[in-house]
Amino acid sequence: MIRADQPTVFPDSILVRVSSRDDGTVLDRTKLLIHDPTVVRTRQAFCEKNGVNYDDVVYQRIMYSDTATYNLIAEVDDRSTTKHTQEVVADALFTREKGVGMLLPVADCVATVVYDPVHDLLAVAHMGRHSTLTDLLTRLVAHFEANGAGAADLIVWMSPHATIKHYALEHFDQIHDEDWQGFVEIRDDGVHIDMSGHNRQVLVRADVRVENITISPIDTVESQDYFSHSRGGIHGRFAVLAMMK
Repeated sequence: MIRADQPTVFPDSILVRVSSRDDGTVLDRTKLLIHDPTVVRTRQAFCEKNGVNYDDVVYQRIMYSDTATYNLIAEVDDRSTTKHTQEVVADALFTREKGVGMLLPVADCVATVVYDPVHDLLAVAHMGRHSTLTDLLTRLVAHFEANGAGAADLIVWMSPHATIKHYALEHFDQIHDEDWQGFVEIRDDGVHIDMSGHNRQVLVRADVRVENITISPIDTVESQDYFSHSRGGIHGRFAVLAMMK
């Protein structure tokens, strides 16, 4: 865990931490089990380093399939934690309960933490390419509002991720979409997309104040401190942990 890379935009009552390669991988695709004991011990150690018991954490699992919608929001509480269930499958987790951590494994995708300081509501969203192409963020802001929050009060932080400089796709159907103008570049090696920039635009259009949105400048492809698919490390994941104390 690199101290300089931790978010500073949240009040002291909110714990948000991002692990690094030195903390080990919190998900290993070379292993047959998602919850392989050695990987679980890595998760436990990272949580304990930050004063959190892994039993009080919800493990967020992202599922890729032909039928997945990539915009699923799950409300979680103490009954969703690892002392009761190994995982919760969802693209975003939302809680109103203090003492419930949410842990998201991620590589080049953008782990996005959203907090409402007025009503103490917290969410963690996995904003990879699939979810970025859905209405997940718009729906998440609406979910906060349905629980009494005002979009203008929300505080948002986006984790280290692959930036447009390195995030290249062979095909991208939205090249000419109006909403993606300014967030797509066509280069010799493919179509490069700016996921965090596009997602910031979505949030602003949902009435989140731009000054309340902080995007980590760390590019996971360039930094050796983080796992990166684009750099060839397809098996490892670092973690983003969020909890209201």
